[in-house]
Amino acid sequence: MGPTGEGPRERLVDVGVAALSDQDLLTLLVSPGTRTMPGDRVAQGLLADCGSIRRLQERRPRELADVPGVGLAKACRLLAALELGRRTLVPAADGPPLLRASDVADRCARLAHDPVESFVAIGVNSRNRVTGEWVVARGWESGVNLTPRQVFTLLVKESAHRAVFVHNHPSGDPAPSPEDIRFTGRLLEASRCLDIRVLDHVIVSPGGFASIREHPGTDLEFG
Repeated sequence: MGPTGEGPRERLVDVGVAALSDQDLLTLLVSPGTRTMPGDRVAQGLLADCGSIRRLQERRPRELADVPGVGLAKACRLLAALELGRRTLVPAADGPPLLRASDVADRCARLAHDPVESFVAIGVNSRNRVTGEWVVARGWESGVNLTPRQVFTLLVKESAHRAVFVHNHPSGDPAPSPEDIRFTGRLLEASRCLDIRVLDHVIVSPGGFASIREHPGTDLEFG
């Protein structure tokens, strides 16, 4: 409760959602609490357990459900709210064409500060205008489990004939790792079998971005 006795719902109505604290926002999502633990205490426990709002998205549903007062239903509600917020940041599909790696990095700048690694596929037309963007997989701070089959099953389903791949390095260093280059090679091999052109694989991070297509010393053949 605030100093005037108003709860977060009343303050949201009176002064707007931006004025609410992280704990206030969580309280709205987890309320009502339990018979022995009100919503604000559940929210306080979540922040203490995770460390910050940003770290919530690293947790699996059952991990959040184990926090006292949360349970699986509230855990799913929290993760759904985080995903909705993330999707509102995705630029429209009819944005400017992706002509350079810097254009891709600008479009996916939201990923640079994501605390977990994500792999994104962007479909483009013959003029490099975006036709669709999909988060193929999300992992953890230092990696993501993914196979070329998962990537191209999605692209075939979406009828994408040209694509750019993007993933983030939460560590802050955008330089491609040997594993990044090996996996990109596997993606390119699969793309040729399916007649899907892969234009680049761009890595974004708080420290900048890197293009695997332009990375020196690789012999990968992009489309």
